[in-house]
Amino acid sequence: MPSTLGFAILAALAKDARTGYELTAVMNRPVGYSWTARHSQIHTDLQKLLADGLVRFEAEHGPGPQGKKVYHLTPEGRAALRDWVTEPPRARTERDELVLKTYASWLADPAELAELFRAQLLLHEERIAQYEGQRAGFAGVPDPGDPAFGNYAALWCGLSYERHRAEWCRWMIGRLDPSA
Repeated sequence: MPSTLGFAILAALAKDARTGYELTAVMNRPVGYSWTARHSQIHTDLQKLLADGLVRFEAEHGPGPQGKKVYHLTPEGRAALRDWVTEPPRARTERDELVLKTYASWLADPAELAELFRAQLLLHEERIAQYEGQRAGFAGVPDPGDPAFGNYAALWCGLSYERHRAEWCRWMIGRLDPSA
């Protein structure tokens, strides 16, 4: 059974055949908003997916002296991905450093903490603007059978998360700096 990264690769390949470097780019945007991976990790999982018969590649002429491999799903890979999509996600451990810092915040200077949360608020507001810009590229909500639906749904989740975090940062700033 593929790893979660393996399934992320299968999901990217389900939309289009890609080279390893193109997969890395997709893992940065849009998949990277919720799941990140380095090129070396992607390459390792691609080899496992190849060995399991879930992906294949076609060798094509590359820009340099070496050819390039363009990966695509096999029917078995598509079936594995389809089955995986409806399985409950594995339990995961939350590791949120800002929440951990908040837990111990009573030890810190409130003004310094307020500055930390102001900086975090700016980051979340920048992401909101970025996500809103991407959402503007859609002419409405795609049909669930359209490959773009997954992009839209993931974008909506990311936007909701960023709005929530921004609101929490504002709340924290208000508690730490009543004059704000």
